[in-house]
Amino acid sequence: MAIKPKILFLIPSLACGGTERVISTLVNHWDTSKFDIRLGINSKEIPFYPIINTSVGISIFGKSRIRYTWIKLLKLIWKEQPDYIFSVLDFTRLIILLKPLLPSSCKLVARESNYLFERLNTPQKVLSQFFYGNIDFLVVQSALMEQHIRQHLPKIASKTLVIPNPIHTAWVRRLAQMPLEHTVPDCPIFMTIARLDINKGHLRILEALTLLNTPFCYYIVGEGPEKETIKKYVQQHQLESKVVLTGELKNPFPLLKNAHLYLQGSYTEAFPNVLLEALCLEVTPLAFAIVGGTSEIIHSGENGFLANDIHDFATSISKVLKNPFLPEKLLQNLPPFELDTVMAIYENLFTEKQ
Repeated sequence: MAIKPKILFLIPSLACGGTERVISTLVNHWDTSKFDIRLGINSKEIPFYPIINTSVGISIFGKSRIRYTWIKLLKLIWKEQPDYIFSVLDFTRLIILLKPLLPSSCKLVARESNYLFERLNTPQKVLSQFFYGNIDFLVVQSALMEQHIRQHLPKIASKTLVIPNPIHTAWVRRLAQMPLEHTVPDCPIFMTIARLDINKGHLRILEALTLLNTPFCYYIVGEGPEKETIKKYVQQHQLESKVVLTGELKNPFPLLKNAHLYLQGSYTEAFPNVLLEALCLEVTPLAFAIVGGTSEIIHSGENGFLANDIHDFATSISKVLKNPFLPEKLLQNLPPFELDTVMAIYENLFTEKQ
């Protein structure tokens, strides 16, 4: 019997977030009859996205900062002797620094989820070229992210692979059938699911909504540092009867299923998973035209709209309410992002590169 490739995934936590959802989805659906899967997590907190794949070995480091995990991490790597280490977020920088201390047979695969490099000065770019040159493969989620790497870190462009985030349509639709936690009024329903962070652009969505002459109810799902700022804006513009801040919802899909529009206000997005989930539930997405993978999901005028400014955003809302997209239009671009399709790409990567 052939020895199964062993992959060690490293992630700071499985808290509520896009990267966390992607990694938990991959780990939970990896074919463990063909691969030996291990997962290293720093946080001891109960995960927002649980690991239900019982064949996965889980190690918890439990340190206050990722950099303090290095001794435990090295011990785990030398014990497990993985063929691949798949790192995300803060673990990527740490594992690159530790590479001289790793088994020589271990390949490093990093997944980048942000446009970090465009903000670097020249010395920082040179340093990043050097450090990222030590990984074997860099996974990005969109063609635009790959272009970003080619522009800012050209020396690692040949190591960069585009693998989109997966959408588990059956799982999303099953969860959407669960009972609603909120009473939905008889009017157009809008929704945003995102951390309450300034980059997510909640305020510019709210500004666009003040331009509408139609009744609506807007649900904002999430928690974060901008919560009080958002509340203050809602109060100042007398939107209390139209805007509901739900906090984090373990299962937002029953509410999303009842929405007429999904609104994204982000200023940057590498690959917004929630747009796929909205399309999966036949909810029209509306976003601002920004750098990132949004334009690879929303084909403006075909399955949603990309707005250039706040007035365009408000106008697009009115267009959709008057002339909704047909369900087949909303679903037509989902196949390349289906879970089985994306899992096959990952499994081929870790098989062919042996």
